Amino acid sequence: MSITALEKAFHTVQPDIHEEAAKIAALIFPKTEFQLLCRNIENESLSMTFKGRHFSENFRLRFFPKRKTLVLSGYYKEGMAHLTYTPSDKYNWRDDRGFKISSPGCIGEKFEFMANEFYPFLEEFFLG
Repeated sequence: MSITALEKAFHTVQPDIHEEAAKIAALIFPKTEFQLLCRNIENESLSMTFKGRHFSENFRLRFFPKRKTLVLSGYYKEGMAHLTYTPSDKYNWRDDRGFKISSPGCIGEKFEFMANEFYPFLEEFFLG
């Protein structure tokens, strides 16, 4: 099994990523202690799952460096919502069935803010 450049970069900066990811999450959920459940690199992508004290504070981040795309997923009152963020297209919201939705009121602004914080950080680490 070969180690990709992304895997090498991830293992080199792993503590920095964990610390910075926690800081960004704390900007939106300041009183929540997050538990980073997994950090996977599969198919040249990074995946992090955050678990808060309440299920409404749980979310998943996926970063696809080659496609220059960040996806944040979390629960809202109607189920699961996925925010796809790209620098050129900005925000694209979809529900769990893949249908386009408007920004969910309870998590929309929070996720859009985090996307604006996470993307430049991850882009700097993985795309230089």
